[in-house]
Amino acid sequence: MNRLYSFLSFIYLLLFMGGQILSQCDECSPDITCSSPDGLPTFCPEVLPPAVTGEFYNSTATFSIPSSIEVDGISVDLIEVSLASLTGVPLGLEIQPNNSNGIYYPSNGEEFGCVTICGTALVAGEYSVNISVDVLATAFGFDTSITESFILSFTVLQGENSNSSFTTSEISGCAPLEVELTNSITGPGTLYSWNLNGDVYGSELIFQLTTDNYPDETTWNIIDENSSIVAQGGPYESPLTMYENNICIGNGCYTLNVYDSFGDGMQYGGITGEYLLTDLDGNTLAEIISGSNFGSQAQHAFCIYSETAINCMPTSANPNVTYSIPGEYGITLTTTVQQLTLNTLNITSLSDGWSDLEEGWGIWGSPDTYFNITGGELNYTSNYIDDNDTPNFNNLNLNLEYNQEYSVTFYDYDSLTDDDDLGTATFTASSAGQFTISGGGSNAIITLEETIAAQFEDTESIIVYESIDAYLDIDGDGYGDGGLPVDGCDPDIEYPVAFNGQDCNDGDATIYPGAIGNWAGIDNDCNEIVEDDEVLAIYGCMEEGACNFLPEANTNDGSCEYTTCLGCTDPLASNYDPSALIPDGSCEYSDCFGDFNNDQAITVGDLLILLSDFGCTVNCATDLSGDDIISVADILELLAIYGTLCE
Repeated sequence: MNRLYSFLSFIYLLLFMGGQILSQCDECSPDITCSSPDGLPTFCPEVLPPAVTGEFYNSTATFSIPSSIEVDGISVDLIEVSLASLTGVPLGLEIQPNNSNGIYYPSNGEEFGCVTICGTALVAGEYSVNISVDVLATAFGFDTSITESFILSFTVLQGENSNSSFTTSEISGCAPLEVELTNSITGPGTLYSWNLNGDVYGSELIFQLTTDNYPDETTWNIIDENSSIVAQGGPYESPLTMYENNICIGNGCYTLNVYDSFGDGMQYGGITGEYLLTDLDGNTLAEIISGSNFGSQAQHAFCIYSETAINCMPTSANPNVTYSIPGEYGITLTTTVQQLTLNTLNITSLSDGWSDLEEGWGIWGSPDTYFNITGGELNYTSNYIDDNDTPNFNNLNLNLEYNQEYSVTFYDYDSLTDDDDLGTATFTASSAGQFTISGGGSNAIITLEETIAAQFEDTESIIVYESIDAYLDIDGDGYGDGGLPVDGCDPDIEYPVAFNGQDCNDGDATIYPGAIGNWAGIDNDCNEIVEDDEVLAIYGCMEEGACNFLPEANTNDGSCEYTTCLGCTDPLASNYDPSALIPDGSCEYSDCFGDFNNDQAITVGDLLILLSDFGCTVNCATDLSGDDIISVADILELLAIYGTLCE
């Protein structure tokens, strides 16, 4: 009956049943064509496809349980097959069988069954599912109860996150679990709103800004290393007023940018503004440049490294979050991509560098004004407006890049002479608002608007475990020692762990199920057979055409050479070399008629060579009669000169 036990491994499919049935699994119908050539129990397909973490898995399989089988010439009837126990099912997977109680009666015609494996695998790895099966069989009229244990190998691959906005370094693990979050959508103008439900490390910052007497010229933002906006503010309405913002950011490095659209910093006429960025402990991270005249932009780089969890929700692009308590947690991110546009440009005054020669043909007039704006990928020239030194350019809808500096040059159009250059103003596109720009004596008010170009909201679930069934993997090859079960979440474990116990030698990282051989004469893949690339290596030249070809070699050592065995390999040649293996074109042949063996005489040796070719009709080297066939005529030709010595 021992062979019966080994053939019952098809029952491993029942391991998933375990009494837990999910309504999300589809019902299955057995494939009645599933069978084996020898009539023994079988499983279709032989290997289940691997699952992928984070992806819903759904696979159907059929098993065949013949009511009667023959083992070693003995007829055995299978009466009842049932699952006794199981352990090690991959986390997140369940199954729905077509027979919900996990018991099958082949003797009553129940010779086929099927299951649907479904769910979302949570932890990647090579799993060993241990099962125990009870079989009631009969032979020679006696009932026999058999309990047999089997191991099912099942692979769960590490998958990618399914959402489009961000990825996570982990989707499951042991508490405390640290998860690194990485945005898929980054760049200037991108805002993030997280809901993490865990401990986030970083800092809460306070930004205080006191305006000068031109508050509408001042804006600011904080950007991360991807140039994504973490916080922003301005322009402001009230002069000489302090504004305060609380900012929540995770660990990382950032840049504070403060902008003045007029280009003279936060000062004018002896009145200055100021700003200060601190953390909750009062540490200064950035403050206004001495004198307040920083031109059009001031920059301050700073980094946050904190081991303290913050109570606020970070606006950083890529925060880290830690989950200390086992459970299931949801991460939600709303990503907003903004577009900044220049909508209007209203010139309030022009420099006096324009000529009235063509404006009124000697009669006083006003300039024909237009402007050109450049910066980044933008190069736009407006139409001119006749006879107007304070024109309004509306509905421009020019897309700008965040944090990009732009130059606006004002012109007077002249048809007969070169256009007059009336000055250039610069500004940095930082946020929406109305800003005054100035250059070369010309002044204008620009209106920047922010619109939402796109918005994404995605979620991800994080599973945190208190304990996970695992095995010590002392050699670190990804396969554990089945005799050393451990809690995979135990922080005191000194060695790596694996979610399977399939390693047949946990002291050698080159030995595990499926391993490639290393020509050492050992069973690398744990199938109890030393075969193929596992046999002991015999090094040598394995190319049959080489001079030093070694037929018994199974490992090429790169020693093949093709020169020492060169020579004449034709026995009919006068310089035939019996030791030569590779022809080198050096063969020489006698001019003596009928001297086939090149011994300078027509002898019995030549006659034997001729007779060996008798009947030849294609490329006959011994054709003496010239009729392209070796026949009696050629023999007669040879006999006529038999005994002749060649000169």
